[in-house]
Amino acid sequence: MNNIYFPPYFVVKNGIHGLGVFITADLKKGKIVFKMKGKMVNTPSRTSVQIGMNKHIEDNIAGHINHSCTPNVAVHRRMHYFICLRDIKEGEEIMFDYNQNEDMIAAPFICECCQKKIMGRKRPVKTQPKIRVAEHA
Repeated sequence: MNNIYFPPYFVVKNGIHGLGVFITADLKKGKIVFKMKGKMVNTPSRTSVQIGMNKHIEDNIAGHINHSCTPNVAVHRRMHYFICLRDIKEGEEIMFDYNQNEDMIAAPFICECCQKKIMGRKRPVKTQPKIRVAEHA
């Protein structure tokens, strides 16, 4: 597969987990990485991201972001964006923790780093933890 570029920050290319999203410029902790746009659906799919109770979004970039137990981005559900949890260097793959964001995973799997089953939260959470956005994001 040829790389797919999404200016200004992303390239979708083959990574250790198949396709992944990689940063093309350094990003600082608290920076808004991008806002998701796409079709809203009521049930999860392999490529959707949960943004509320029974609310999922199909986004061209987010659909390629892989899971990590030590994520470098998180989902801000209410605002539909990804935010940096730490400084991210150019060339690094961005990943979020599916078990922290998704109530249910459409296709559960065994995590390669922790060997635990990734299937979403044990129960839905009504509120999201506060995520601090950098002032100059």
